[in-house]
Amino acid sequence: MLRVLFIHIFILYLNTLCAQSNFNRADVDSIPSDLPLPKITFLRNTADGYIFAAVPYWGQGRSYLVVYDNDGKPVFYRRASSTCTDFKMQESGLLTYFDYASKKYYALDSSLSLVDSFWVKNGYTTDEHDLKILQNGSVLLIGSDIRFYDMSQYIQGGDRNASVVVNVIQEQDKNKNVVFEWKSYEHYGITDVGPEVNLLDQAFVHAHINSVDVDLDGNLVISARNLDEITKIDRKTGTIIWRFGGKNNQFRYVNDSIGFSAQHAVSILQNGNVLLYDNGLFHKPSFSRAVEYKLDPTDKTAVLNWSYRNTPDIASVFWGNAQRLGNGNTFISWGFSDIAATEVDPAGNKVFEMTFPKDVFSYRVFRFPFRKRNLVSDIKDVNTTSDFTLHQNFPNPLSAGGGSAYGGNSSTTITYNLPSRSRVRLEIFNLLGQRITALVESEQSGGSHSVVWNASVTSGVYICRLEATALDNPTKRFLQVQKLMLLR
Repeated sequence: MLRVLFIHIFILYLNTLCAQSNFNRADVDSIPSDLPLPKITFLRNTADGYIFAAVPYWGQGRSYLVVYDNDGKPVFYRRASSTCTDFKMQESGLLTYFDYASKKYYALDSSLSLVDSFWVKNGYTTDEHDLKILQNGSVLLIGSDIRFYDMSQYIQGGDRNASVVVNVIQEQDKNKNVVFEWKSYEHYGITDVGPEVNLLDQAFVHAHINSVDVDLDGNLVISARNLDEITKIDRKTGTIIWRFGGKNNQFRYVNDSIGFSAQHAVSILQNGNVLLYDNGLFHKPSFSRAVEYKLDPTDKTAVLNWSYRNTPDIASVFWGNAQRLGNGNTFISWGFSDIAATEVDPAGNKVFEMTFPKDVFSYRVFRFPFRKRNLVSDIKDVNTTSDFTLHQNFPNPLSAGGGSAYGGNSSTTITYNLPSRSRVRLEIFNLLGQRITALVESEQSGGSHSVVWNASVTSGVYICRLEATALDNPTKRFLQVQKLMLLR
């Protein structure tokens, strides 16, 4: 309860401090031509604060961290050297975002200076979906890994060596020591997945955990999209306390006959209720909504307390978020939709709506109160390197199927950095060591480079291998590999 009270006081304090005039609007003439500018289609009495977004989220073109005012004008923007997502304010006041190139989260202070970074340890890959910085300095992170299963033991016709993406939840203390680790594959059954996952595939994503929050009792609540499930976890033992939604649902819905599916975010409200963004992939007809449930773990009831469904319907297959604001309004980020975000009051009246230009999307959009005096636009890159680096491809996994979380795109972008002019060989191999293709075999100048691989191979795990030799110092050689996953 002290944590909730502190958050409430913190938000009220920021709301009191903040007004739109605290930001200096960027000079229109100085705004880069490739910076997406939203269109505000509805504006009334919104909550205090600014709109935070990382755009565009599509793996191509320049990526920006942006803060917009209620007129859709950027009051802060920073160009990133790779795709970034999940730009938001933490409870501590730090601003954080995920950088796809380094596979790390970065934190900015109130002066917008880079002050910290976070990543998953113990051999897992840091997942881009969520980061929570707690008041004691600890952080909650989601990680991923690839494990191989003999699916013929679980389903007739299953692949005997299926590549499966699994998740881990890690809590690290303020010194970045891992103090808690929860492995999804040790607690979820491999067949617990919903209808969006084909267990006959040679490669598939299992739980697809996309958010984590702390309940009022200190335990963890996570969203597992591919299980259509919200799960509460004992923070000390890792034991599952309850399961809500999906095949293993333990709750009886009250005032809600359709439930939720393929959800993309869950948060615990000050009253203990659960707020989630329901992508609604399996509603008939398909539509997305923000929904709040009051859960009774004893009677095992889930009472629909509040919901918002847009008119006309918005059917967003992936991404999105629902955020309860300090004044009681709800800010809804629609994800993969023509409408980027909507804010509604407790009665469901629309007070704000914005759209991005065609083919521009943001993984999540937020509203936060924030104060920084004499803020000016900043277009310097946020990530630079003076060494060889092979970054994780984006998207990964990549998919040629319509159910992909990345829109069914069978191409992926591979980015790497060279400190000086170098002789470069970039190749794709299968797990047997056979070369599939050579993407680059040439001399290249120093700096950041990217190449697109249009995958025309079967599902599975592949290896991207970068070999480079600096021409100004032939003894300076570099070799690095990254795992790629293709789903069909």
